[in-house]
Amino acid sequence: MIPFHNETPEQLMRLLASVNNQVGVNFGQIDVQLIGDGITDWDLTQYQLLANLTVRFYGYADSLGAGYARQAGLQRTSGRYVMFLDADDVLQSVFALKPFFDAVSHGNHEVIIARYLQQARFPDGMHYIPSHPHDWKSPVAKWFNREYLEAHDLKWHPELRIFEDTYFVGLACELASDIVYLDDSVYVWLWNPRSTVRKDNRAFDHQLDEWAKSHRFFFETMRKQAPQYVARDFYGYMADLFFHELKFPPADDAAFDREQKKLLAENRGLWGNPNSHDQVTAIAQKLSEQADGDYHGMALDGIDAFLQKQDKLLYQAFLEAQSAPAGN
Repeated sequence: MIPFHNETPEQLMRLLASVNNQVGVNFGQIDVQLIGDGITDWDLTQYQLLANLTVRFYGYADSLGAGYARQAGLQRTSGRYVMFLDADDVLQSVFALKPFFDAVSHGNHEVIIARYLQQARFPDGMHYIPSHPHDWKSPVAKWFNREYLEAHDLKWHPELRIFEDTYFVGLACELASDIVYLDDSVYVWLWNPRSTVRKDNRAFDHQLDEWAKSHRFFFETMRKQAPQYVARDFYGYMADLFFHELKFPPADDAAFDREQKKLLAENRGLWGNPNSHDQVTAIAQKLSEQADGDYHGMALDGIDAFLQKQDKLLYQAFLEAQSAPAGN
């Protein structure tokens, strides 16, 4: 499943060639679906040299984001497993897909997670950073069982243009009871300064309103399907948010506060817990001490003010609900 929007034909060809060159796999079991996000026509004859592949195209006029495109692709394919690829990336080697096929030959696993490399630019050149062996964030280097997704009604959320993977992948992994982890690194997230995550000096990281919205939708689904884990995940989110906001101040404070108020209001029973502040502080302390974590060594200075702000946001949400017209 390959959504694309502003990638070049050369980028797509590079990715497809890396799929075409796989060894030790049955290409009769591989169906390649391109989804043009804001693209209504695409010449498939350029892929005739890729003799191992059957490449299909579906597109639509308006650009609606990668999540919408992936969901559109899911609805137009029928394979037992789904693998999402980004059009500006590449499979790491000719042996990238074989470990997945080997894994599914021994069971109907729900999610299969391999490792990938992130190509990152540093002053001294390009470096390649390995993903966490149990990555639950990125949609790449994974196979998702279609039957499992349908049984849990897991879909890419139509209201999320960014952080859509935080929602979908997080849910798919959280709800799964059968995950296989492969030690193989199979995929390269290539450096692309025009990509959603990296463009405009990584403005993506500062869209905390969308970050909060993604988690609000996540908790909404978890309350329905796995309520026993909501408290753990909610307090974990709040601790993570404390550090995330320090590293990436919101681009729009008002928009962020609006979304965070909604999230707190929908989980008011958890934030109203007398021990909520202590729980978040304890988790934040562990995150700061985690040697391989994103927040290692960060101080907890300001966490009391952060927690008090959440109290105020929830109280504001209460007042707004009280003053809202009846029926709203």
